[in-house]
Amino acid sequence: MATSKEQGKPQHLLVGGGDEPEVSRRARELFQQWAPGDPLNAEKIDGRVETVDASLQAIAKTREALETLPFLGGRKLVWLADCTFLGENPAGRSESVLDSLASLQEMLVKLPPGEAQLLISAPGVDKRRSFFRNFEKMGKVEVFDPPDLRRGRDRGEWLDEISERIRQAGLSAGPGVAELLVEIVGWDGRALEKEIEKLRLYLKPETKVTEQAVREVGAGRRELEVWDWCDAVVAGKTGPARAGLRRLLDQGESEVGLVMILAGSLRLAALGRALQEAKFLRVPPPGSYGQPSLDPAADSFLPRNAKGEKPNLWRLGKVTALCAHRPASGVRRALHRLHELQMELISGADRGRALEEGILRLCLD
Repeated sequence: MATSKEQGKPQHLLVGGGDEPEVSRRARELFQQWAPGDPLNAEKIDGRVETVDASLQAIAKTREALETLPFLGGRKLVWLADCTFLGENPAGRSESVLDSLASLQEMLVKLPPGEAQLLISAPGVDKRRSFFRNFEKMGKVEVFDPPDLRRGRDRGEWLDEISERIRQAGLSAGPGVAELLVEIVGWDGRALEKEIEKLRLYLKPETKVTEQAVREVGAGRRELEVWDWCDAVVAGKTGPARAGLRRLLDQGESEVGLVMILAGSLRLAALGRALQEAKFLRVPPPGSYGQPSLDPAADSFLPRNAKGEKPNLWRLGKVTALCAHRPASGVRRALHRLHELQMELISGADRGRALEEGILRLCLD
């Protein structure tokens, strides 16, 4: 965070980052904190626009508001709210928008914040852009980014944050609730707020949040059921794997589709066990808040998807722990047998029966 050398005095402000609820909350807080004594001297401009023309209009309104000083004097506060054209999108890349933003910044350099102060809230702001970098030099910048779960970092902090947000909503989280919510929303703060609000309404007047309640109202309920089933198969839990399969088939899931999803989990488990046996991957004990850790030497062994992204370290650690009782060679054999099962399903066999028998063999192997 870049802070002003003159603490306690008005300064131009920018709040941005990927955690949209926190960006909005902090911007509202700052707007109230820095509000002039005369409420007529505070103006809010909507920056949530979709086109280049609308972006240019929002910037022009902001300039006009800053240049039009109050008739009776005093400081003016202008809030450009929920600004979208500071992000990586067509409007944000437009030369005309970039030129207009540069002109706005030139004006801010000459405009003492003691006369007219600008507050910008920009979820998804691109911190590589010159507007952001220059703003850091001339005002106060606060960034709220979600934890980087793709690399397995800060998961403990994110779990603590989820528990705290549940508490702030007047609820209390039971065992496993925060972890389950992470599986549903990932690092999306706005999605988390929606899930917590649904839980609050669903449980009212009760306040205790359980895993069952999260599953009953979760936005990712179908996805959770599929992943729970995959985890049961990887762990070799025959009962849950069989019951989960029947439930998913009754809901209309495709036999071939389920095998393809399961193959992804088994491939990840085989990779994890191989890395673990080579001492490249360390997995915390079950139920621990610890993080899986990966030796840098393992980087060349990690597959990449079409976007160049590596496997999710958190998911890698989880499936590896589930099949800790199997050697890496055993998981690879299971993956090969799953491929044979997929060929059998495609060939036109009795898919339901063939899938159930094949899954049971995988669990018992």
